[in-house]
Amino acid sequence: MKLRILIAALILIPSAVLAYPQPCAHPRLLLKAGEEEQVRQAIATQPILAEADSAILAYCDRTLNKAPHPRRMAGFRIERMQVPLQRIFYLSYAYRVHGDRRYAERAIVEMLNAAEYENWNPGHFLDVAEITMGMAIGYDWLYGEMTPEQREKVAAAIRKNGFDASKIDKDAWFYTAFQNWNQVCNAGLVFGAIALWDECKEDSRMILDKCFGSNYLTLREGYSKEGAYAEGYSYWGYGSSFQILLIAALESAFGSDLGLMDGYDNFFRSGRFMQMMNRPTGLCFDYADCGREASAEHMLAWLAVKTGDESLLYPEVQKLRGSHFSRMDMQRLLPFFPISARNIDFSNLKVPEGRFFSTGGLTPLYIYRSGWESRDDSYLGIKAGIISSNHSHCDVGSFVFDADGITWADDLGSQSYLSLESKGVDLWNRWQNSSRYDVFRIGPFSHNIITVNGHRPDVYQYIDFSRTWCEDARKGAKMNLKMLYWEDLKEYRRAVWLEGEDDAVLRIKDELRAGDHPAEVRWNLCTTAQAGIVDESSIRLYADGHKRLLTLEGCKGKAGIWSAQPGTDIDYPNPDNVLVGFTVRLEAGESAIMNVSLKKIK
Repeated sequence: MKLRILIAALILIPSAVLAYPQPCAHPRLLLKAGEEEQVRQAIATQPILAEADSAILAYCDRTLNKAPHPRRMAGFRIERMQVPLQRIFYLSYAYRVHGDRRYAERAIVEMLNAAEYENWNPGHFLDVAEITMGMAIGYDWLYGEMTPEQREKVAAAIRKNGFDASKIDKDAWFYTAFQNWNQVCNAGLVFGAIALWDECKEDSRMILDKCFGSNYLTLREGYSKEGAYAEGYSYWGYGSSFQILLIAALESAFGSDLGLMDGYDNFFRSGRFMQMMNRPTGLCFDYADCGREASAEHMLAWLAVKTGDESLLYPEVQKLRGSHFSRMDMQRLLPFFPISARNIDFSNLKVPEGRFFSTGGLTPLYIYRSGWESRDDSYLGIKAGIISSNHSHCDVGSFVFDADGITWADDLGSQSYLSLESKGVDLWNRWQNSSRYDVFRIGPFSHNIITVNGHRPDVYQYIDFSRTWCEDARKGAKMNLKMLYWEDLKEYRRAVWLEGEDDAVLRIKDELRAGDHPAEVRWNLCTTAQAGIVDESSIRLYADGHKRLLTLEGCKGKAGIWSAQPGTDIDYPNPDNVLVGFTVRLEAGESAIMNVSLKKIK
């Protein structure tokens, strides 16, 4: 029986004690004693790792004269709660790799400061997890540099604010979660458990028991069999990054992951998912609560080594070089990059070979891109799924499309949670009438879908693709969406595909039949291009010398151009976008086919 399954069973028996192996001596988390020289050699020979190391040192030098991070609340979170983890991780790394004791001393100051917090905010357990991880890294990596009194103070804080907090069910609900909270919180606590293994054996074993008895929930449900992460690009960067650190910590301390990942090859396939989420224009396929920019995901280095597919890093290196390595120090887990990538030859990365990615699972996706080496490559991403899933928007049936370096079909991405919560938006309620879906970027009116009679789609209905095309002649997908619009439509099927030489034509075919009352249908496209109405059935789009014609055929409608500015005090402005499309009226029971094409024109 796999250890993971055994633990899941034994966790139900409080008196059971699992015989975990003894971890190695300090330092045991991520970078063991003597491995610093490998990192130094990699930095000396790989310019990209040298850039990362320089960014870490620059951050540390700026931190030396800053006051320790205070515990202030921003809504129900600790303000900038990632700062203690980032400072301790960066400073401890800088000391171990470069030997300057100033960095160790400053890291210890930060740890002692966090130990004085009244608590680490267990009501928002992500705060607990991140601070626990930072304190554990500092405790483990700087064990020999701290006095016994300092070690006891840090260890006591981890026990009280981390371990004891995880025993309160109402705060530790993440143990039953199927999303990123499970990964982040388990990872932070396991770091604490491994760091304090010799001092707190009973609590440390309890933490590992609970991790092995719960982490599989996200591994099983959060990733499709093809590796797609249900919560999208940005949340892969959060949840999966901490999952990687969890695995790496077990391996460094115990010599293996103790069976945690047995049977979850879908997780290791998620690197391919992230690779395909990069759009040629520098954006990501930003469905759900994701930022628009495709930031460099350096945690993919670990997956590249694990899978033997170093092409996973090709888009990431292109992004780093394109940004001239700016903002690297905004990533709090950056020290793991030179650690995990120390054996990678970045001068010889292969160009990715795949052009298609299609997946089922909680969030079915279809992705096509024509190539990997030009901003002018074409890209089509189509999303299905269920609106009420975690972090999802009213975007089922929506699509994004880039070509010729232009974002012709866009998604506005996410808005700051605090900006919405501070205005009274019930952001985490995913019921049909939740004010979450009144937010412009989250609700239906900004996405590339239809709306009928001004209603939002049914948030509880799951939609999968009925067909996909992965051929040169046609690239796209088809789905039956009628259950989303049952209030107004008897039938609704949508197909989205590219065709023609150089993907010259994007086609969207919507087959509709009204229900027992008239249906006012608005067909919507969010774009960064400039727009002008040609006639009632066509709109010209143009940007950077490129032109496309958006045309409605098959039924009578009226072309429209609408502002992407919500005009409310809760929504962010969207100055670089405009909404275009068509309105069509169907009488009760009437059928129509809306054939919309977006064609290149001269």
